[in-house]
Amino acid sequence: MSRDELIEGIIMILIIIGFWPVVFLGWFPDSYKHAYYGICGVLVILIFIRRLGRIRAGLKYSRTMRDLQEQAQSGGRPMPFIPPDDSNEKSP
Repeated sequence: MSRDELIEGIIMILIIIGFWPVVFLGWFPDSYKHAYYGICGVLVILIFIRRLGRIRAGLKYSRTMRDLQEQAQSGGRPMPFIPPDDSNEKSP
């Protein structure tokens, strides 16, 4: 799990925790409601867009690997292996 994925997970947990006063206490003043809905909406959309980008990068990498394997099996000269870009991940 990369650092970005960990931060996204923590944000999602904090959003869920933020709804607890509503669910368990019935407390939800208008100022809190409007600000919270706006912030949560923006954060969830940003997380969705980032995850969608990672999924697309993974699919592109899978297609490249599939094409390389097909070339190797057909006897053609295979293209050089290009690993995915892991510039966002830090090695432990």
